[in-house]
Amino acid sequence: MRRRLILQTVWLMMLTTAILTKAQESQVRERARQYEPYMAAAAARYGIDPSLLWAIAYQETRFQPDLISLKGARGLMQFMPGTAARYGLNNPLDPIASIDSAARYVRFLSDRFGGRVDLVLAGYNAGEGAVEAFRDGRRLVLQSGKIINSSGIRTGGVPPYRETQGYVAGGTAIYRNISTAGIFDATRRVAAPATAPPLSSLGKSVPAEEAERSMYMTSPTIPVIVEESKKSPNDPPTNLQTSARGEPTRSIYIP
Repeated sequence: MRRRLILQTVWLMMLTTAILTKAQESQVRERARQYEPYMAAAAARYGIDPSLLWAIAYQETRFQPDLISLKGARGLMQFMPGTAARYGLNNPLDPIASIDSAARYVRFLSDRFGGRVDLVLAGYNAGEGAVEAFRDGRRLVLQSGKIINSSGIRTGGVPPYRETQGYVAGGTAIYRNISTAGIFDATRRVAAPATAPPLSSLGKSVPAEEAERSMYMTSPTIPVIVEESKKSPNDPPTNLQTSARGEPTRSIYIP
């Protein structure tokens, strides 16, 4: 009798969790819809895949534009003050401006890493300098004195941080699923405005404060295919001594 009650209780808990999860995902989907046209337009302006912006926004904030992390990352796409200044983003809590700046950053990362989705995601989470340090097997010293990859190991690019590895795995799965679902099939043809913000800020070094940025969302393990594209010949230089975030710790507000 007791075993039966325990099984019933477990079943009810699982059912309740499933119902709540479905409701939460429905709310996320509704929030996402209002930003998808802006993601499509920004992606068209800077020549990137809007599905990748979608995957990043999902992992960062579940499309909630007013979130501020404990480390100070702000807005829909979770910009730290230094990165916001780097891309001329005056108000990270403005979701449309945040999407535009994120698209520019993704384009920069895509050019820098030859269009590799896994490294773009790793760079967005841990910083492009950290990705390059672990790709090339070398030490990276930040302005703060913090050392990235002190042992000089090679990982292929994705830093061996649990948070970043989870971010990349979840992001590639979401990216693949959104691409397959064709969410942007109708909106990806949105014409870019005649005037777009200049890309002059790309390539500036990331302030040492970026070493403290933190984001993480646990995603289910789903087999994915990471697509690659040709590297742009216009790869802007970066001061690698100050262009990475260090190993992060979770600090984002995610329901």
